Amino acid sequence: MPLPLSPAAAPAGPDRPSTPVRTAVELLLGLSFLVTVSAAGYGAAAGHGSVVAQVAAIVFLVTATSALVSWFRPVETGRADG
Repeated sequence: MPLPLSPAAAPAGPDRPSTPVRTAVELLLGLSFLVTVSAAGYGAAAGHGSVVAQVAAIVFLVTATSALVSWFRPVETGRADG
């Protein structure tokens, strides 16, 4: 019996719309992670640090923060309470 998805892991649907900005942030998150790991790995193998790895790490942290905020922020439905 499969476990139910948590709200944070649920796919985009009527109550969790996927926007082009959110999609771009998630793609940039994955790409910046790959660049960070590969540039840092190359720098470790070559015996020196890389500016590319440092910049990619900063981009990764910023996009990770943005993605986490968008994943856990409550969805605004546009309804007025009361």
